[in-house]
Amino acid sequence: MPSGSERIRSTHTGDGGIVMNIDKGKMFSLNASGSAIFQLLEKGFDDETIIGELVRGFEIEPEIARRDLADFREALKSHSLFPETAPAPLD
Repeated sequence: MPSGSERIRSTHTGDGGIVMNIDKGKMFSLNASGSAIFQLLEKGFDDETIIGELVRGFEIEPEIARRDLADFREALKSHSLFPETAPAPLD
């Protein structure tokens, strides 16, 4: 997770979004589902709530939503773009 000194900025549209770590100069392009996940993480929603939103909004199975959330979270972390307000994943 980024330290408090790193600044994460994002912008979102209906088609996706962009997330940037200003301090590290890293940028990540998001599709619609990635943008939805990122916004829910920023707001501090827990995994089960995010998974429910993905199931409803993108008409996917809960197992797929759970896997996609875990994969997305890891991708954000690897690019130093994980929102500071995001809760820890459920085990």
